Amino acid sequence: MARVGNFIVRDADIDRIKLELITFFKENPGTVDSAEKICIRLGRSREEVEKALEELSEHGICHKVPARPEPIYMYYASAQILRRIAELAPDMDYNAQIELVNTLLTRH
Repeated sequence: MARVGNFIVRDADIDRIKLELITFFKENPGTVDSAEKICIRLGRSREEVEKALEELSEHGICHKVPARPEPIYMYYASAQILRRIAELAPDMDYNAQIELVNTLLTRH
C-alpha cells in the first residue's frame, strides 16, 4: 500500500507511468497541459500517458478538462483553484483563468 496525497493506493493499482505523472504534477503544481505536451516532458509515448492520465483523473488525483479540442489535465489542487476562480469570476476569459491559476501556484 502507498499513500498518494489523500489516497491509499494498492501497489497493484499503480504502475510506473502513474507514479511518474504524480511526481511530475507534485513537482510542477501549476502545470495545465495536454497529454501530448506532458508526454514530451516525461519522454514517454502519448498513448501510455493518455491512458494513465485518464485513470488518474477517474480516481480524482488529477483533473481532466474535456471542453477543448484536446483535453487538458492538471493536478487536482490546480483544478480546485480554477473551479473557485470560475465561480467568483464567471465572465473571466478561460485563458486568463489558467494564467491566474499558474500565477497563484508559482508564487512563493
